[in-house]
Amino acid sequence: MKHNAIIAAVAVLLVSFAAAAQTDAPARPGWITATNTPCKIWNPQPQANESVTWSGGCKDGLASGKGILRWTENGKPDAEFDGEYAGGKRNGPGVMILPDGKRLAGQWVDDEPVLADGNAI
Repeated sequence: MKHNAIIAAVAVLLVSFAAAAQTDAPARPGWITATNTPCKIWNPQPQANESVTWSGGCKDGLASGKGILRWTENGKPDAEFDGEYAGGKRNGPGVMILPDGKRLAGQWVDDEPVLADGNAI
């Protein structure tokens, strides 16, 4: 009987450690669906309790064309991107507005900001 209790306690600890390890690891990049439209948007850095809205078009289920993407984290406004999307990723000119108000204007290719020489930042 004592042996079974020890095994059960060890199992509970292992499950607890596994759950903690999963929450500490950063989430993998992937698609997130806007809450106001069925469009999907590429999410390079998923965070817990985040959502997005998209004001532009949707082609083949992916954000497309000019629009405004607004991120919300834990119910509070976060970053905003005003610009061009293609295939659900930032592609073309746009302005990223960070939560502190800092604005980053430039060109994006396949969801990556690029320098004037065409190299990714």
